[in-house]
Amino acid sequence: MIFETKRSELEIVEELLSLAREETKKTWLMYQTNLCYSQFVLYLNFLLEKKFLEAHNGTANGTSTYKITNKGKQFLDSIDTVLLQAK
Repeated sequence: MIFETKRSELEIVEELLSLAREETKKTWLMYQTNLCYSQFVLYLNFLLEKKFLEAHNGTANGTSTYKITNKGKQFLDSIDTVLLQAK
């Protein structure tokens, strides 16, 4: 039986940005990327700090949602190119 290797940090960032093409909640992003909360918060804060993601406040229940920025889309395109070349 062959086991897949762990994801690289770049692959996790790529997955988060891809999932955030549509405005989405933090919990959904965390579950979809299969990260524990502490890891997820590190990645989320990095992406927000670098302005690859933006937070949107104001849903009915006060929950923030997140969406990729134009800068994030450009970075995602670059990541996709790098990951394709690495395979």
